[in-house]
Amino acid sequence: MTIRVFCLLASISAAAGPTVQAGENGFSCSRVPPERKVSRPAPCDDTHGFGLITPTQLARPELKSLFAGKTESEIEKDTQLKNLALEAKFRTTSNMNGARFRFPSGIERTVFRGSYLAPLFTPKSVTKKNRNDRTDARSECMRSLVQDHGLAKIVNYDELDWPSAETLTREEQGSLLRFNPKARYWKFNDTVGRTFQYKISKVPGQNDPDRKRFIFDDVARIMREIEGKKEDPGSVYIHCYGGHHRTGVVYGVLQKCIGGMTVDRIIEEYRCHIGYESEERKGGQHPDNETVIREFPCEDYFT
Repeated sequence: MTIRVFCLLASISAAAGPTVQAGENGFSCSRVPPERKVSRPAPCDDTHGFGLITPTQLARPELKSLFAGKTESEIEKDTQLKNLALEAKFRTTSNMNGARFRFPSGIERTVFRGSYLAPLFTPKSVTKKNRNDRTDARSECMRSLVQDHGLAKIVNYDELDWPSAETLTREEQGSLLRFNPKARYWKFNDTVGRTFQYKISKVPGQNDPDRKRFIFDDVARIMREIEGKKEDPGSVYIHCYGGHHRTGVVYGVLQKCIGGMTVDRIIEEYRCHIGYESEERKGGQHPDNETVIREFPCEDYFT
């Protein structure tokens, strides 16, 4: 089943949900001031949106066959099919953005955010015949990030409960090290032994203030890893699974505490990445994401 999914990726575009293609010189969701903007690597895309799989995709002959004519709601209820659909989506949509930051320590760092950057084509996912000599855009994106933008570290805080996460991690790490053998790969759950949680109600604790502080501490831990040490070279790429909730929180707090952006502007940027259109069509917007961004006490962690 997994092989069949990725044999299809050569013919599936990044059409999972509403998408916006970045302009040639930037990211479509970026709301940062001109002095902190970074150019989008030419091979990378910033298509974004939220949802498992769309009716338009399900109407494609290849996907009709793959999912046996099942509807989106039926796929949602099937754990195996849902995992395959999500993995297919996040191998073809990057949800990328980026900006320059100057930490209170004086360290300056370019930070890119998005979803997994595992290669599109691997020996296990697709054969040469299925590939049809198409360029592996994901590998080209990684190459450009390393060679043109000095990528030297990936900070990964994905979910642990998706079977594809282990495969994607291994392939992404291999891709990074292939272009930069000295690069570092830091994974949150390897450090703390659990998943970074963004839902306040899901955090252990007796009351919301304690639960929020638990999340604040985790966000600060991730941000310190992004900052690194003065002697650390290059830029950093951060992501969770699809670059929506956890990445939205961390990048939003980074924009607030280090980038000095207004909260309203940050929430606008966050909502862009989550496919929010209106109060009637909220995409993947989660109120806890915005609560953490708004209430994170910058002065308690970064002075």
